[in-house]
Amino acid sequence: MITSRALSRFFLPLTPCLLLLLLLAACATPAPKAWKPLQALELAQPLTLQRCLELVWANDLKAAQWEAQLDMARAEMRSAKVIPNPTFSLTWEDIGLHAGGQSLASFTYGVSYPVFFWWPRAKKIAAAQANQRAEEQAIRADQRRLAIEVGSAFWNLAADQRKARISEELLRNAREAMRLVKKQRELGAASDYEVNRARAEELKAESQRADAQNELRRDQLAFAFALGADQPMFPQIVENGDSQSLALFDAATTDSLPPLFLTVALNADPGWARAKATREAAEAELQAQKRLAVPLADTQGAAGRKNDPDGMAWNFSFETPIPLFDWNQGGIRRAEAALKTARADEEEARREVIASLSQVWERGKAAASKWHDYSQALSEIQAKNERAATKLFGAGQIAYLDLLQSRRDLNEARFAEVDVWREAATEHWALTCALGRHDPTSGTLTGRR
Repeated sequence: MITSRALSRFFLPLTPCLLLLLLLAACATPAPKAWKPLQALELAQPLTLQRCLELVWANDLKAAQWEAQLDMARAEMRSAKVIPNPTFSLTWEDIGLHAGGQSLASFTYGVSYPVFFWWPRAKKIAAAQANQRAEEQAIRADQRRLAIEVGSAFWNLAADQRKARISEELLRNAREAMRLVKKQRELGAASDYEVNRARAEELKAESQRADAQNELRRDQLAFAFALGADQPMFPQIVENGDSQSLALFDAATTDSLPPLFLTVALNADPGWARAKATREAAEAELQAQKRLAVPLADTQGAAGRKNDPDGMAWNFSFETPIPLFDWNQGGIRRAEAALKTARADEEEARREVIASLSQVWERGKAAASKWHDYSQALSEIQAKNERAATKLFGAGQIAYLDLLQSRRDLNEARFAEVDVWREAATEHWALTCALGRHDPTSGTLTGRR
């Protein structure tokens, strides 16, 4: 027979140790993450667009944030699936009587358990699963946003590189014209007015080159930090052929948004998928709250053993709330309101996809048309003029200055064309992203290398 004194001798020494262990566990801090920012070696070679996307999805800061978001969703799932602990109770009672110098005390120990804990559990798990899907879609949406930003910055950098190259051509052309005019003035074939005019063109070309180079370095620096660098770097990029044709705009048979594009965009949109998952979580939570209207989950079954001076005895108890006054109406109403909000958010997300895609389509179509029909056409005309001027100069029918002027006209047309091309390429990239063509695979969901 276990006496109260024996229990005291057993439990009292353990109490400080248990409290100390609990305090130590509560105070423990996870070790800090070893950060791995982008290294210069990874930017040593010119980058393709696909490589840029791989780098930004592997960004150590973003990867840590995405992993933390998923961990929170997994923790919610773990909490929903957990089985409740039993409760141990120990009661000691001194009835104030003594016999043979000893107290005739009694004590009772037993275990209680919420026997119907499973009643709302399935719906809580369903809600947690839907919330985890919603979090995964939120990460996908963040990764798509990064893809759009990085792609836009990539084409912007490509335009900067083009303008830097063209500005070098313009400066060489202006310096050659300046050299020729100075030589003509020495021979008495040109006036100071013509020299000053050539000098003005040279200064203009120098200013254009300086602006182009400065803009290129600023954009390179911003691009490196966007990819995950933690120190100044100046990456270079390699263009691919996708922006040359603007294939989606070229393939369209009408100016209006193709219905197939809208269907594909809706099916691939992570924002709409997240809204749907959130709505499913709200539906599951409502069902769980409705089950809690009958408070079976609060039902407790207990079994205990009592030791007193008269001997030992077993006792059993069963406690369940009687739903006379509280049918969990507050929880049900809150869940119903959350479901209404989730349904409205889902419809808003669907409309947002339609509105955003339509705007991207209109901007992109207009930019592509402006590039194809005007800027590119003007550059082609100036290229034809430059080839014709080269032939005429070779035949001795025009002066060298006229040939230089035709080359300057060509480079200026190409320089102006770059800005229009940049806008068209950026909008085309945004459209392909909206159609899900550049979404990361499931293996890069958490941004791991």
